[in-house]
Amino acid sequence: MSRHARQPQIRSIATRERLIRATLDEMFEVGYHAATTHQIAERARVSRGALLHHFPTRADIILAAMETLLEEGTAEIRATSEAVRDGRVPLPGFVDFLWGLFSGRFFYLSLEMITEARNDPDLRDRMIPVVRHFHEALDGIWVAFCDAETRPAREARIILNLTVCLMRGMGVQTVLRTDPDYFGDLLEAWKALLPQMVGGATGDAMFSGARFRP
Repeated sequence: MSRHARQPQIRSIATRERLIRATLDEMFEVGYHAATTHQIAERARVSRGALLHHFPTRADIILAAMETLLEEGTAEIRATSEAVRDGRVPLPGFVDFLWGLFSGRFFYLSLEMITEARNDPDLRDRMIPVVRHFHEALDGIWVAFCDAETRPAREARIILNLTVCLMRGMGVQTVLRTDPDYFGDLLEAWKALLPQMVGGATGDAMFSGARFRP
């Protein structure tokens, strides 16, 4: 394909990317319901016709935005996980990273979409495989996070998913609770506990029940 022939395709990809970025920015700024396709097109500096060419319905662009959000979140988590495994970031630093992720833009955007999906069966059905892919990717990261000799794959997934669930629950609280000392206490307690779950007696006790025996 010649350079001139590729140019329309490159422009089309760039337009689609701008629309997705504009959707995320608009939704973060004004919320799910107020983020209209008209405002998204204006923010992306494209015509409404161009938006409809790439995304025929509002649900299409919302779904594409969520997919991008989760893919980028996965990449960030994977990179930080690798840094912990390589010793470049201490294990407590991983907790700080997750807290930043689940108390900021990434979390609030995903919360907007997930909350809406609760009352929109069609949107929920389309979101389920996207979210499932995200969690499958996380499970793969968690298995690689722990040395197999320290924790088997199932135990590693449980420990790290517990951490994510804690961060997500705390993130929900930040919507209505502004209390840095409260959140700081919880984070410091988990930072002290997590190494014991990953490679210490606490983890041994957690997985000593019949449910976890071979």
